Amino acid sequence: MSTDMQRHSIAIQAEAIALYAARRGLAIVRSYEDAGRSGLTIDGRSALQNLIADVRSGTADFRTILIYDVSRWGRFQDTDESAYYEFICRSNGVAIEYCAEQFTNDGSITTSILKNLKRAMAGEYSRELSAKVFAGQAKAVRNGFHRGSTPGYGLRRCLIEEGSGRRTVLKLGQRKRLSTDQTILVAGPTEEVEVIDRIYSLFIDKKFSLSRIARHLNEDGIANVANRPWNDVSVREILSNEKYIGSAQFNKTSRKLGAPSRKNHRSVWVEKVEAFRGIVSKERFRQAQEQLVDNARAYRDSELLDTLTAIWCSRGRISAALIDSLPATPSVNTFKEHFGGLAAAYQLIGYAPPFRRGRSSQARIVIMSQISAKLKAAGCKVYWHSGSSQMLINEELVVAVVAGCASPGCGKNQWQVKRPGWAKPDILVAARVHDDLSAIVEDYLFIPLLFMTNASWLTISKKRLQRMDTFRSATLDPLLELCTRERMGLGNASHA
Repeated sequence: MSTDMQRHSIAIQAEAIALYAARRGLAIVRSYEDAGRSGLTIDGRSALQNLIADVRSGTADFRTILIYDVSRWGRFQDTDESAYYEFICRSNGVAIEYCAEQFTNDGSITTSILKNLKRAMAGEYSRELSAKVFAGQAKAVRNGFHRGSTPGYGLRRCLIEEGSGRRTVLKLGQRKRLSTDQTILVAGPTEEVEVIDRIYSLFIDKKFSLSRIARHLNEDGIANVANRPWNDVSVREILSNEKYIGSAQFNKTSRKLGAPSRKNHRSVWVEKVEAFRGIVSKERFRQAQEQLVDNARAYRDSELLDTLTAIWCSRGRISAALIDSLPATPSVNTFKEHFGGLAAAYQLIGYAPPFRRGRSSQARIVIMSQISAKLKAAGCKVYWHSGSSQMLINEELVVAVVAGCASPGCGKNQWQVKRPGWAKPDILVAARVHDDLSAIVEDYLFIPLLFMTNASWLTISKKRLQRMDTFRSATLDPLLELCTRERMGLGNASHA
C-alpha cells in the first residue's frame, strides 16, 4: 500500500481478500503486508521479500497466494519484474489468485494478455502520478512557496492558510494541517541569525577555512540544525544555499520512480528569486561564492610563490594583512596549507620580513635553546635554528615546541596549535609558562602525533588539559629519556 492511494489501504484489501477466501472455502494462514511502501522497487518491501523467500524455501504452509490485484506486486517500471515474482511462486507449486480482477488466473492467452496490460498500466500510473506531483510542486515554487520539510539553520517555515491568509510560524518538526496550505521561509531565532552573520564574517573577512569555522562553533557549544556538531558540509550549506538570500529553489536533485538520486544542472532547476525576505545580503552572498570558488582552486606551489614575488616587487613588502586585502590573491590560509606557514614561503622566495616577535615567540626560542642544550648534553644529535619551531633529534625524531600562558589571568586560557602539513612533528611539546610569558616553565605537555592526525589544529583548552594529564610533566625528563632511547637504537617503539 502506497500512502497516496486510499482505495488500496491494507484494511480494504484485507476485507476483499477475506471475502474471496470465504466464498471459495480457503483458510487464510498468514498475511504479508507492506504498509505505506512504494511499489516502484522491491527495496524496503520486507514483507514481499519474506514471501518470496518462504516460497523458495519449500517450507511454506500454504499452496495459494491471494492478491488484491495485479498492481499489488508493484508498480515496477519493468513489467517483467512482477511477472518474475509470480513465476517464482508458480514454479514452487504455489498458485496465484487475484481477488479484485475480472479474469481468472488460469494461464490462458487472454489472461496473460490482460495481466501484461495491467502491469504496464500500473507502471504508467506511477509515471503519470510522478509528473502531476512534480508539476504541482514546481508551480508552488514559481509562486514563491517553499517545498520541503527542513527549512535549514537560521530559518523557519511560515504557514499561510488558504482562504484566510493567516500566517503561523511552524516549530521544527511541525507539519501543515491541510495539503492546500502553503509555506514560505522566514528568519529564525535571533541567536541563529547572529551565528550565520558570524559564519559569513569569519569566512569572508577573516578568510577562515570551513573546517576552522566548524571548529570555532563547536568549541563555543553551538549545535547545527540537526542538533549535532558542525562540519565542513554544514558550514558550506550556510555559505552556498541561495535560500539565505530569499530564493525558493526546487529540483536541484531528483530521484524519480525509484531511480538513484542525482544532481541536476541549473538549467532544469525551478526557482523564484526574492520569494521571501533573505537573512543574508546579496553582496555578502556573492563574496562568499567568490571565496568558495577561490578556495576550491588547486594552486601549484610555483603559482603561489610567483604571487608572493609579484606582491613583493609591486608593494615592496609582504604581510598577511596585505595578502588578504588583495582580491585576486589566494588567502593566507592557502599559503599556510601549502608551505606550513608564511615564514616558510617567504624563505623560499628569499624575502626576509621585519618580524616583531611577540613575547610568546621569544619564550619559545629560549625554551627550545634550553631543550637543545640538554639534549646535546645527553649525547643526542640536534638540528635546529632559531627561526623554526621544530627540531630534528638523532636524525629521526621531529619535535615541535610551542609556549603559552598557564594562567587565565593573561587573557587566554586555551591555545590553538597548528600542525604544519609539510613537516609533521612526531611529538608536540607545549610549554606552559607564567603570566609574564617569561621562559620560566610551569609544566610541559608531550603530545604524540596520534592526537593531531585528523585536523590541522589542536585546541588545548582547560577541559582538555585535565584529560591529557597523562602527558604532563614538570620537567623535560620524559623527552630526554625517549631521545636517549632513540640514540641507543631503541627508538622504534616511539613510532609504533
